Amino acid sequence: MHRVGGSYQCMARRAGNQCIGASALAEAVDQYVTEQFLTKLPALEPDDPLLVAIADRWVHRVDPETFAKRDALTAEIQDEEARLADLEDARYVRGEFSGPAAVERYNRLAERLRGRIEGLGTDLRKLPMPSVDVSPMLDGLILREAWTEATNEDRRGRLSLAIDGLK
Repeated sequence: MHRVGGSYQCMARRAGNQCIGASALAEAVDQYVTEQFLTKLPALEPDDPLLVAIADRWVHRVDPETFAKRDALTAEIQDEEARLADLEDARYVRGEFSGPAAVERYNRLAERLRGRIEGLGTDLRKLPMPSVDVSPMLDGLILREAWTEATNEDRRGRLSLAIDGLK
């Protein structure tokens, strides 16, 4: 939807295509979405999947660099674990390491991979796990005050923590 004057209009219709929900009064939609957000959010339980998703998205926005590092290390660990599993399959399933020299080679390779996995795991554990305090979102009065004082860009950002997309 795209805001045109006092209405939201379907982008497909604006492009000349068919659209069932062609337009809606912007003020009514905004008011409905705002009220739903401001009443449903404080009613969530701490373990509610929506609140968990909001906290996760929020913390990723607060410290994206740390999460990028964590994701990169996790991917590298998974890659090394897959290599180790393939090496183990080569020895124990496919029988590719037979004879003393081959077993010794296998042991060196496996130990190197295990050491790499352990080192990456240590690096991952050393990285901080950022957290955020979502309690202000669960206090209806604080949430409404923050909403009132927020810019439209801030409001959109807060809504996007709770909404994947609209259909």
